Amino acid sequence: MKYGVWGDSDVGAGVIGASDTPMTDTTHVRPAGVVGINKAAQGVGVEGFCAQGTGVLGIGGANQPGVAGRAATGPGVTGVSAQGAGVTGEADSGPGVLGRSAHGVGVTGRATGTSAGVTGESDAGPGMSGTSTQGVGVSGQGGGTSAGVTGQADSGPGVIGTSAHGAGVAGAGTAGPGVSGTSTSSPGVTGSSTSGPGVVGASAPGPGVTGSSTGGIGVSGTSTPGPGVSGSSTGGPGVLGNSTGGPGVSGTSTAAPGVSGTSTPGPGVSGSSTTGIGVSGTSESGTAVNATSTSGEALSATTDTSTAVAIYSHEGVAVAAFCGHPEPEQGGVGFGFSPNRGPAVLGHSWFGTGIEGDSEFDAGVNAWGSTGLTASGITLGADISNNLRVNGVIVSAGSARFVIDHPLDPAETTLTHAFVASPEQKNVYDGVVTLDDTGAATVTLPDWFDALNQHFRYQLTPIGAPAPGLYVSARISGNTFSVAGGPPGGEVSWQVTGVRLDKWARANPLTPVAAKSAEHRGRFLHPTVFDQPAERGIGVPPAPVRHDAPKER
Repeated sequence: MKYGVWGDSDVGAGVIGASDTPMTDTTHVRPAGVVGINKAAQGVGVEGFCAQGTGVLGIGGANQPGVAGRAATGPGVTGVSAQGAGVTGEADSGPGVLGRSAHGVGVTGRATGTSAGVTGESDAGPGMSGTSTQGVGVSGQGGGTSAGVTGQADSGPGVIGTSAHGAGVAGAGTAGPGVSGTSTSSPGVTGSSTSGPGVVGASAPGPGVTGSSTGGIGVSGTSTPGPGVSGSSTGGPGVLGNSTGGPGVSGTSTAAPGVSGTSTPGPGVSGSSTTGIGVSGTSESGTAVNATSTSGEALSATTDTSTAVAIYSHEGVAVAAFCGHPEPEQGGVGFGFSPNRGPAVLGHSWFGTGIEGDSEFDAGVNAWGSTGLTASGITLGADISNNLRVNGVIVSAGSARFVIDHPLDPAETTLTHAFVASPEQKNVYDGVVTLDDTGAATVTLPDWFDALNQHFRYQLTPIGAPAPGLYVSARISGNTFSVAGGPPGGEVSWQVTGVRLDKWARANPLTPVAAKSAEHRGRFLHPTVFDQPAERGIGVPPAPVRHDAPKER
């Protein structure tokens, strides 16, 4: 191999050149300390070799680089070292090493063992800075399990990437992380962008971006219109956050979602934490956590001992769930429900309550619909503790009953009574009255009796002795009625019934016999007692039938 200039030194510099006058007999016309021109097909312009010192040393003044390399297709500067750095550049104000290339890589560093191919150190600024108008600012490729780009800093960010249109920092790894950042106090990786993602990570089997921190944030992304951190992966999570004390992934946004995850086969966002929150979303005006899925579960949370999902709201709705579409033919299919017919909220529990609502000052569960609340059970359809209020008509397809502990054997048996039924909305009143010395008496009823009742019926029963002449001597008027014809001083048991005439009863009259609607004809409220199959029964609309078993968690 032929060399334009060869410099060999055991202690000092191999070649030192100084000049302040341009050269005119060659194509290189700028002032240069050393110029090497090799007109051979494969030689090098300048090569320096030193056993202990620097092979080629360049020191630039002002804003000029110490060593500048230009190449049409290959690397501008190539440095190879067995133990130390391949290329080392020091500058007071400008870049230590500056590489420009029209088609290839501006600066390429290769190192054997565990050393870095390119290392940047700075007292105040970034250790390594990459700027590109169209492509990637800094590109790193690591072999084996090593990282493509590694940044370390005592107080500032390990790696900073800034881009006007593309990605600030892009990392691609075949087995290890594409970009790995480690910091003792600040974020391991920080990305800032005005239009695109601050940090973009793409990986085939592993996570696109992995952040690890002992006290601070593992990965921090800030962006004005776009996502702060964006992760894309074909097999693993796009963004993976693990934390022992704080949130695994934390997203904060003033207008857009704090954390947004989209995945084709797997979870859009997956958070895992041993003691803290797996996924935490905070938003001032927008949605804190937004989950969307076309076929699988939009949001999946699993826990062994604690609450899988905990949602709190200070002023608004804590949980808002929507299902289906106003048009019947639209909507999704899930858990065996027909299209557009699935529940907005589905709760399943093996041993606990499927859905539980608790409120300090309002209703625990508030239901509204064509049927406000539908309940069915193996033993009881509904179990209500405390009082029950119905602002409407109670419709029973069977009989109404009350069940109490048996008064004579409360520990072993119960006592059941059926309610008295009538084809009219009747009230029943009774009592015992004592006759005067003429065999007559006046019964006084409540002051609201006449305002509530009409169409009265009477029953009189003498107590102690027959009273063939006992009769109602004066009908009910002014909330009283009178009896006569009994023995002086005798006792009479009386009963009066009245039909309700209040405004609610008049607005909701009872029709004893009603024809069944067209869709209920040929069907029965109790089909089995008429020797009919159960599927011919009618009643409240049944809950959608599940065709698959609930998923095990």
